[in-house]
Amino acid sequence: MEDGGVPRPPEDGVPLPVLPAEVVSPLVAELELVCDIWSADACMAREHARQAATIAELARRRSVERDAAFGPRGGPGPDSRAMRPAALADVSDDFVSELALIRHCSEAEAGRLAAESLLLTTKLAPTWSELYAGRLTVRKARILLDLLGDADDEVAAGVQARVLPGAEACPPGRLADRARYHLYRLDADAKERRRREAERRADVHVERTADDLGRLVIEGPLPAVHAARDAVDQYARWMRADGDDRPMGVLRSAAALDLILRPWDTSRPPVTAQLHIHAGVSSLRPDAPAGAAPAELDGQLISAAQCRELLASLDMLNLGSAPTGGAVHVAIDDPTTGETLAVASRAELRRAAGLGRRLRRRNRRGHPAEDTGLNGGAGDDGPGVRPPPPTRGYRPTAAQRRLVTARDRHCRMPGCRRRPGRHDLDHGRAFAAGGPTACWNLCCLCRRHHRIKTFARGWSFTLLPDGRLIVRTPSGVSRHTRPPGWYHDPEPDPPWLDDLAPPDPLRM
Repeated sequence: MEDGGVPRPPEDGVPLPVLPAEVVSPLVAELELVCDIWSADACMAREHARQAATIAELARRRSVERDAAFGPRGGPGPDSRAMRPAALADVSDDFVSELALIRHCSEAEAGRLAAESLLLTTKLAPTWSELYAGRLTVRKARILLDLLGDADDEVAAGVQARVLPGAEACPPGRLADRARYHLYRLDADAKERRRREAERRADVHVERTADDLGRLVIEGPLPAVHAARDAVDQYARWMRADGDDRPMGVLRSAAALDLILRPWDTSRPPVTAQLHIHAGVSSLRPDAPAGAAPAELDGQLISAAQCRELLASLDMLNLGSAPTGGAVHVAIDDPTTGETLAVASRAELRRAAGLGRRLRRRNRRGHPAEDTGLNGGAGDDGPGVRPPPPTRGYRPTAAQRRLVTARDRHCRMPGCRRRPGRHDLDHGRAFAAGGPTACWNLCCLCRRHHRIKTFARGWSFTLLPDGRLIVRTPSGVSRHTRPPGWYHDPEPDPPWLDDLAPPDPLRM
């Protein structure tokens, strides 16, 4: 704003935000508002149908014959084959990864969308037609996709012929009941087949919830799940009977976690759970301010206060002994760029700081000589820490693996969040083409994306010296990632710049 309340014109090239009042006027009649709501639903349905047709056409151009170049070593693993939807059987294995980069979404979402698009344009073509005409919402179409996706073509056609004529005026829940009724009449084995397929895809996964909590989801047969829930409830009631007055939900949660982790059982071989924590030292101090930078736990952001509680519970705030099977390593980052420069253990930090064990040499007559301080005595200047040097071999050294894993934290493929321990260290420039086995030429890729980089046709992976990984799909879409914590934004102007070049008063 100019002095006096006169608005200042926008800078050239700065987009102007559109306000809701400019789209919908408060003076519009209610009937027109209702018509706009109907029109928006119809437009979203048509655009979804158009997107499905486009994705299906691109999928058909990525036929499964492209995977022949992978060879026996480059083919998908047993888990990938088991989780692959039947609708994608004739599509190349790398198409889902390509679609995820095109849409800038996760591969799980891209896989669901690809399967839905192929089903809508083939077996469920009548549903696609109703969707494109705007008479069927996206939610209703997905109900039919879920129920009829694995049905035979004749069964799917019969169910659609019975439910689509009245689907526009039918609520989603009622539509699902009608579709399920006709499906089980035409295909008596559908329910059992769907149950077996769901059991085949059962898994355990973590969902992030609000306020730094998480939800552990265990999928399994419904009777077993209910039995486990009842057992957890019984243990929680015993805890309440013993005098624990915490809310019953908290007691159930504590009982379930204890039953899995079994902290009291020392008779069995220990199973070590590893937590990868990334936090700034200033955030871990007891006097850290309320706005301290959050920490990262296995790829999820947690508050600095919760991180301090976690480390205190492990007795690690003073870098004490690690639990069985664990380790304490400190990553040293550049304060300006966030680049991870080195990763060191407690002993390496002491030697680097000149606080290591002093050596005493003997002279030629066997008498003790004065301390040499070669390992750095107390108060001496140490050699400091630095990145591990390159190696001549193909396989990275343990020190290189430690630094690259701490630097990348997960697979570097855009959109992939597979954790450390599930990926390979890949050479940005191939070792066979002269690429060195050095930290700057290594990045973390999960086995799936490592296989795509090595064998799939039309893909390009370029690792730049500043840490960015640029991935280009066969369709020409480029995305890039950089290691978490790194930032390459230009530094702000120094405060003394205004003294050399005062601001223009006409632009204030």
